[in-house]
Amino acid sequence: MVWIMIQRYEDLQSDEKNLRRLTGLKKDEFKQLHQYFKDGWQTYFSNYTFDGNPRLRRQLSTRKNSIFADSQDALLFVLVYLKGGVPQEQLALSFGMDQPKVSKYLSLTQRILLSVMEKNPNIISKRKQKRLLEIITTKSHGGMIAEEVS
Repeated sequence: MVWIMIQRYEDLQSDEKNLRRLTGLKKDEFKQLHQYFKDGWQTYFSNYTFDGNPRLRRQLSTRKNSIFADSQDALLFVLVYLKGGVPQEQLALSFGMDQPKVSKYLSLTQRILLSVMEKNPNIISKRKQKRLLEIITTKSHGGMIAEEVS
């Protein structure tokens, strides 16, 4: 098995070739999608904990021990996985977490991405959006992931 070098978004933003190879999106497409994904990410974490429990008090900032210092890394994480060819074990190593946590974050990030694309159908090209939706549906074992993210 050949492993692909995965970097954080901060390191990839000036390397469009690698960004495109890892995600299937051009830099401007990634930025456009991120604008909406960021809102979905922040809305989720302002209302819920990572495990989906309602937040008792509002989270004001990103915690120092957060896996993703920025929602750009969370979007990169899910897009790399959806592009294919990268096992969860490699994502775990690249993003500094264990495989069970990778699985949980993939479930969450896919739900947020799906919700964002459904609410904003013209974020990226119809062809790329259709491909992402098909992959999410396929990977979610019959569409279980398609539940709405509030």
